[in-house]
Amino acid sequence: MGIKNNGNDESTKKVTKKVYKDIAPWFVSTSASLVHGSSVKFKQNPCGTSAGGGDTSKGKAKHQISYKTYQPLVYTCHDAKNMKLNRPMSPHLTIYAPTLPAMTSIVQRGTGIILVFYSLLMAFGSLFLSNGVETYVSIIQSFNFSRITIFLAKIIVGAPFCYHYFNGIRFCMWNAGKWFNMKEVYSTARMSFIATAVLTVLFALL
Repeated sequence: MGIKNNGNDESTKKVTKKVYKDIAPWFVSTSASLVHGSSVKFKQNPCGTSAGGGDTSKGKAKHQISYKTYQPLVYTCHDAKNMKLNRPMSPHLTIYAPTLPAMTSIVQRGTGIILVFYSLLMAFGSLFLSNGVETYVSIIQSFNFSRITIFLAKIIVGAPFCYHYFNGIRFCMWNAGKWFNMKEVYSTARMSFIATAVLTVLFALL
């Protein structure tokens, strides 16, 4: 099935040649100006009217189009921009209620810091103190503290060891990809607290 020829091919070619003849010089000059980075402002558009078209009866264009060289945007930090604009900042930890998994994680890090302090204290003590451990135990016994005071002191000293040990087991299991279920997360947290309390009391009674 062929395409019917309406006899308008010649007229279409003439119009196309005329438009190309009018557009080509304008396009070439515009491209050259933009490539060289200069600012270009046209007083007359390719159609032969004033720049921007519009009402040209008075010889003035309603709109004018100007082309300028590209200026890259200066990156501004998100927080710095918001502070400069005096935007209210969103609250952070203050809007969240404390949860058991979060508390176990915080206490785990706190007891880790305490254990590092214990280790440094023992290391420097063995390095710089001349007497043995028995001497300092005798000095403590010479103060004649009550049994309750000694019991509480043992709990305070021993609790970080016990908690960091039992809760560290939870972290090791998480690293192995176990106990990620929320029910298991909460149950193991409670178990670590209970085991810490029991073992700490047993150590304090010795």
